[in-house]
Amino acid sequence: MKTINIILVCMALGSAALAQNISDPKEVMKKSRDQSKLSGMEAKTTLEINDGKGNQRIRETTMVSRIFPDGTEKRTILFLSPTDVKGTGILIYDYEGKDDNMWIYMPALRKSRKIVSSEKSRNFMGSEFSNSDLTVGNLDDFSYAMDGTEMVDQQACWKIKVTPATSNIATDYGISSKTVWISQKDFMPRKTVFMDPEGKPWKELTYSGIKMMDPKSGKYFISQMEIKNLKNGRFSKMNMTQMSFNPAVKEEYFTLSYIEKQ
Repeated sequence: MKTINIILVCMALGSAALAQNISDPKEVMKKSRDQSKLSGMEAKTTLEINDGKGNQRIRETTMVSRIFPDGTEKRTILFLSPTDVKGTGILIYDYEGKDDNMWIYMPALRKSRKIVSSEKSRNFMGSEFSNSDLTVGNLDDFSYAMDGTEMVDQQACWKIKVTPATSNIATDYGISSKTVWISQKDFMPRKTVFMDPEGKPWKELTYSGIKMMDPKSGKYFISQMEIKNLKNGRFSKMNMTQMSFNPAVKEEYFTLSYIEKQ
């Protein structure tokens, strides 16, 4: 037990030392992405959708993810309830250095279709999360600028402004920019504010329930997210439960044939 505690303390001190030496905002963003890339995991998720008027819908899913030897992170999301979305499947391939791929299987249509780039800004299954919130995205699709530091959730954070590199990318994501607050302690995000195409605040995404999932590699995972639409008062929550670290998730789970037969 003492050995494990010593290892964790050394990792924490190493992260703190690294945090003090990083000043390039793109490098901070890259480190943040790497910090949450688990080699494999399984989880159950509750998606809570609120219309801002007291009405609520609950959707339950299972999710698995795995990183493959070429660096591609693959994720599968299957909807368990309610009845109107049961059997819906989402398959995501997050590639290293190029655009991701996403497919959706709709049981009512009995076929899968690819979600194209122009649909990244669309709401995910009726929630305030967008399709792009489910993917890592290409780091080179954006430019980065350090905008000082601020305290968020009792964490000293870098405040980084992220701007789409081209007008086409801005259109695909439906934003003019976003600001991300990254903890200087563990490199995990604590908050993101999205600006609409006119440059006005649109949505605010907060992260909590950050857990060390792989102590050996120093990898964390975000188990809770809440996103608020600052214009219409709608908000959605995503809560991951029964999370388990599993580098040996079956490869067959990350195929269209698998989500289509569930």
